Amino acid sequence: MRLSIPGFDLAFTAESGQCFRMGRVGDNRWRVIAFGRALEISSFGDDIFEFHCSQEDFDTLWRGYFDLGTDYHSICSLVHPGDGYLYEAVCFAGGLRILIQEPFETLISFIISQRKSVGAIRYSVEKLCQAYGEEIDPGIHAFPAPEALAGASLEGLLACSLGYRAKYILETSRMVHAGKPALNGLHALDDKGLLAALLPLPGVGIIVANCVLLFAFHRLDAFPVDVWIERVLASQFPEGFPFERFPGVSGVLQQHLFCYARASGRHKLVK
Repeated sequence: MRLSIPGFDLAFTAESGQCFRMGRVGDNRWRVIAFGRALEISSFGDDIFEFHCSQEDFDTLWRGYFDLGTDYHSICSLVHPGDGYLYEAVCFAGGLRILIQEPFETLISFIISQRKSVGAIRYSVEKLCQAYGEEIDPGIHAFPAPEALAGASLEGLLACSLGYRAKYILETSRMVHAGKPALNGLHALDDKGLLAALLPLPGVGIIVANCVLLFAFHRLDAFPVDVWIERVLASQFPEGFPFERFPGVSGVLQQHLFCYARASGRHKLVK
């Protein structure tokens, strides 16, 4: 199905470090694997996209996954030219969307992400899926269910290039499989309650927990501070990020800052 999605940048969204199973499969063509499905999307420019799925699947799954119901233009309009670096970041990463991902996949992916580059995270996640995920199309595997990882051996997980994270993933998967916590039942909690439910899990610190809040539970005020954002805050916001100006949406702007900072391997952070 072909449709117009004004202001949507598929490439930025795919490469923004929030999802590790979306990537190019050809010129202007992308594949995302999520919720046990594989979807290909073609981009034709001028805000025209083709989702290679049924209308029903788009309406019930992919519209929500890509958060197409949120007005990102209004969020970004809160940032003004006088905001300097933040305004540059919003202009640079315009069209970015915050995906609404499956909580268990997001949790495990960001435990893996610690002290790894995006490319290395993708590699480890894919090995984990190939080893423990259900095959949904020839050669394409879904993200493993909690019970699959809970029943894995430590040696098997180590073979997925997880290093010290393998133990955390095994222990966390066993806890989730046992319903401690029941991840899919946490949506009614407020942000503090969600953090309190996630932080006791092995391998989960405040950065991972905030990533899960932002990228799985759509808590758009969650503001993960990884090494890139730490550098940005030190360099560009020495008096602190102005959270009070952006209530409820600071996490969206954080993701723009993250994309801008990563791209700046090409540019230096200067006050």
